[in-house]
This record gives sequence, C-alpha cells and structure tokens, in this order.
Amino acid sequence: MSPEILIVREHDGYRVLHGHLHLASMLNVANEAIVVASGEGKVTAVKTHDGILIGNGDNRLPLLGVAAPLTGGRISA
Repeated sequence: MSPEILIVREHDGYRVLHGHLHLASMLNVANEAIVVASGEGKVTAVKTHDGILIGNGDNRLPLLGVAAPLTGGRISA
C-alpha cells in the first residue's frame, strides 16, 4: 500500500487527490497497486485495456481525471 497516493470517490468513479504521478509509475511496473481511498481505506487500482479501475472484488469503478484544486472549481493563476 502506498500512503503517498490518496484518491476519493466522486459520483460514478474515483479521482486522484494526491500522488497521480506516483500511481502512474506504480501501474507501469505492475498492473495493480493498493492505494488509500478517503473514507474507505485500502482499495486496489487495476490497469486494464479500458483504463484504470478502483475498488475491491467485483465492485470496481473507473478512475476519472485528476481532481480540480480546492479553489471553487477554478484553477488559479
């Protein structure tokens, strides 16, 4: 498990809050990684030909884009 990666569930998928480059690096080495989902604990990130799926067992949701910064949804300059 990697505490440097933090993801959060958002509606119909997950978003990476912190450590997206570390997650990409881990998934280049192996096709799955254990990460921390806020409020859920440890979940598995699995790289498939359709994208990255997050969850445990048969209950997996897709990894969505990188989360917007906490500035009201707008990226500050």
